[in-house]
Amino acid sequence: MTVDPRAATGFASAVDAYERGRPSYPPVAITNLAREFGLTPASTVLDLAAGTGKLTRRLVGLVGSVIAVDPSEAMRAELHDRLPAVDARPGTAEAIPVADGSVDAVFVGEAFHWFRTTEALHEIARVLSPGGGLALLWNRAHWSEKELPWLTAFGELLDPYRKAAGPFPAEGDDWKSALQATGAFAPLSSAEVDHVLTTTPDDLVALVSSWSWIANLPDGDRADVLGRVRELVGPQQRLTLRYRTDIHWTRLV
Repeated sequence: MTVDPRAATGFASAVDAYERGRPSYPPVAITNLAREFGLTPASTVLDLAAGTGKLTRRLVGLVGSVIAVDPSEAMRAELHDRLPAVDARPGTAEAIPVADGSVDAVFVGEAFHWFRTTEALHEIARVLSPGGGLALLWNRAHWSEKELPWLTAFGELLDPYRKAAGPFPAEGDDWKSALQATGAFAPLSSAEVDHVLTTTPDDLVALVSSWSWIANLPDGDRADVLGRVRELVGPQQRLTLRYRTDIHWTRLV
């Protein structure tokens, strides 16, 4: 399996932080997608690049079978501990370990920007059943200085590390053109759903430490950055973090 080395090392070393700090997905968004795709207790869906199973947990119970695919052994182990009944398999978006036409929908949460877009889209088309659905989701932080007075200093501290790490393989919205160019999918639909995460300062530090460009820093540098994040947040006990989930979906034609 070929995985971007920043993802391979960053996520494998930050499993606990990823599980603790990353937000989940609004249940209404997943329920609406399941309805849009006509999923039933007889359906099989694929959570691609499933990580620790944040999205997988929303899918279980809506369909009959969930297959979770992720290249990281450490991530899959965490997923298996939390969801032992889920079929968790090693694999990548460019080499999905399921048969042709064998899943009714593919869901991708917080991961499509890591994929080699054209290869991944052809693989997704291969594994989908006729008319099967594809849903891509990203949680976007909608934080404000009014609620988080340290936000400007937070950005000034962390933005240079993000820029130094370089672009993601599928940066921006170029994937939309690639999807259209395959000729395999219907026109894309999109929506946004707001949700709120109530968390603690330590969980925020865990979130930051789960970002690949922080997780891959040398130990001393990473500890210094995370310590400075904790100092910025200060003594408050609870934090309200607002997110907007960007949702994009289409079907195989």
